[in-house]
Amino acid sequence: MKLFIAILATLVAFSANAADRKLGNVILVEREIPNPYDLCVKNVIDKKDKKQQMFYCVIKYTKANMEIPVNSKIAVINQNSEGCVVRGEVGNGNMMIGFGPNKQEVDFETAKACLAKGLAAHGAVVVNVMTLE
Repeated sequence: MKLFIAILATLVAFSANAADRKLGNVILVEREIPNPYDLCVKNVIDKKDKKQQMFYCVIKYTKANMEIPVNSKIAVINQNSEGCVVRGEVGNGNMMIGFGPNKQEVDFETAKACLAKGLAAHGAVVVNVMTLE
């Protein structure tokens, strides 16, 4: 009987319709990354002075030591339109975004235009983190 009540309580906890879900002292939070374009341009890991097919940046999205990223390793951004490719994947508290035309080598300014176009088409960039209450 106790097992049935525990399972029922867990199901009720998971069925709550909210952005933050609580299970014990751990809360799963959906976090929107503010200004992903500015953060990405600031954190480009490649050399900006040479032409490349793709440029890459890394954005750290965990804010405190008590936050644990949900390591789903999925593409949270996957835009491919008008010759521009923008793909963002998460893992270990960081989001890596690759952007560019993917067919030819271009300079950084042209790749930034692709990044802006892809992020605008995608909309809000949201990631999940677990935190302790």
